[in-house]
Amino acid sequence: MRAIPTVDDVSGGLRELCRRHPALCSIRPIGRSRAGEPLDLVSIGGDGGGGGGGARGHALVVGGPHANEPAGLLTVLRLATLLCADPARRAGLTWHFIGCLDPDGARLNEGWYGGPYTVAHHHRHFYRPAMGRQPEWTFPIETGPRRFDRPLPETLALRRVIDELRPVFMCSLHNADFGGAYFQVSRRVPGLAAELAAIAESHGVPLDLAPIDTVGYASAGPGVSLLPSADRIDFAETAEQAGAPRPYGASSWQYADRYGTFTLIAEVPLWVSPGCDDRSPAGLTRGQLVKSAAVRLREEIEPLAWLRAETRTRCVADTPFHAAVDDTLAVSRLLVASLELGVDQREPVSRAEAGGINDTVRRMPLRAAAMFARLLAAEPELATARAEVGGRLRRLCAAAQAEVVQLEDPIGRITAIQTHAVLTAARRCLDR
Repeated sequence: MRAIPTVDDVSGGLRELCRRHPALCSIRPIGRSRAGEPLDLVSIGGDGGGGGGGARGHALVVGGPHANEPAGLLTVLRLATLLCADPARRAGLTWHFIGCLDPDGARLNEGWYGGPYTVAHHHRHFYRPAMGRQPEWTFPIETGPRRFDRPLPETLALRRVIDELRPVFMCSLHNADFGGAYFQVSRRVPGLAAELAAIAESHGVPLDLAPIDTVGYASAGPGVSLLPSADRIDFAETAEQAGAPRPYGASSWQYADRYGTFTLIAEVPLWVSPGCDDRSPAGLTRGQLVKSAAVRLREEIEPLAWLRAETRTRCVADTPFHAAVDDTLAVSRLLVASLELGVDQREPVSRAEAGGINDTVRRMPLRAAAMFARLLAAEPELATARAEVGGRLRRLCAAAQAEVVQLEDPIGRITAIQTHAVLTAARRCLDR
């Protein structure tokens, strides 16, 4: 079984690679995180700078764009090692790697990196920041009625790298919790969608044909969606946020689009949801599906929201879990409201579509309870609330584990799929 490297492991591994290949690799600082962690850029091949790079330009690979999605840290090490060993794989590009974009958040997840990769162990050590504290979601939005210009230091570091390199290819290495494998690309490349789908299937991971993350996106092929522009991204907002400054911004692919960058996102799950690739009818209408989902999500979220309100003023520890729990509860409530808007829709849905909604109904209460439990762990005077949230978390974890398929060596599969997908997409986007 492969394990996810820690922030220090991936940093040390990249530095060791530079020491072993001094004529080929270079490393330089590009900034610091909010907590002062160093952010470095490792370059392989070419001149390492912002000139022409390799004969065909620059490729940029970003590990750990979200704190709870660290499998790409291992992919970074694997890709960088392969590119040093085999010049042909570099495809004439100079390759650049950011080992971990959000080291502050990643360190709060390191407790589950070494396994076991069970739902319960994962969520005992889970952390995902509020959206406004995610480096991948605070790029500027310069047009439209809801502009944003409050980038985090990590975002600024990545933005400077994108401005300098103007990469022809970029990949932000994400991973999912539940579902199947799916890919997002910034434009159509003939034949690429079929190749990406085949990569996932060759490693025993089914495609996710209806992940909720890509609802409304245009399709480039089964399991492959086209990334929208910044003006198409509009996550749910609370009533209090309406008319207030936008709490989040654009993402790296939207920023890099100004340079014509081709971007790939490869999402591969820790746990497979049965039926994620099944187009057969689920036996219910969309309205029936979303009505049931809204009821179930509300039943799980409201008790947690009530407990959060009841304990808020009695909390004394200053931890990042406060904002994270509040954000997760707010988004969950807005998701309920969004689902309830569709209860009159009469078209039938597939098993894959039903699974995409059910994955989200499973995911949001798990995340809220997981981070609420960690928040309360620092509050010795709130033992009753801690016991109640802990009990809810154990029940949610047991139910989720019973509903999903536990992959053998999930980290190895994620890394293999991401590595193959990155090399394939870089080559194909250059050959178009």
